[in-house]
Amino acid sequence: MPPPPQAPVERRVFVNASPRIVWATLHDPANARALFPQLRLDPPAPDWPAAASTRRAETRVGLLRDTARVESLEARPQSSFALRVTGAGFSGEFRWWFEPIAGGTRVVHVATFDPHDRWAGILMKLGRESLANRVEHHLRTLKERAEATGAAERREAQPS
Repeated sequence: MPPPPQAPVERRVFVNASPRIVWATLHDPANARALFPQLRLDPPAPDWPAAASTRRAETRVGLLRDTARVESLEARPQSSFALRVTGAGFSGEFRWWFEPIAGGTRVVHVATFDPHDRWAGILMKLGRESLANRVEHHLRTLKERAEATGAAERREAQPS
């Protein structure tokens, strides 16, 4: 019998960068390892992140190691992005919404992550890394990288 599903985790952060920069940062292949340390994503296909496009990944969640399929569920540039990660022992969804506000972007990130069976749940818990910690890591890294890019663009735009 599978364990009961976890409640979704939602976190918000203000990023001092435009939605365009935040979107580009989230989808820059150079940021994938930093943003998603639990996933070792294969290189993106030309259609990524379009909705219904997929990628393969090796996952590490706690002590659970699995091959996974990563599917883009929704991709609205500068507005929202959602993906599903599915392995033999788990499934999860990660969603981001980008709202321009006060010269920057409010980012709302909601995630679910559920084991398919008791053993997968035990292996996930043994790593002592919670879904909330992963969501906070995603946002912290996205904020740091997007703000660095935004600051660099602002410096370049200033007249000398």
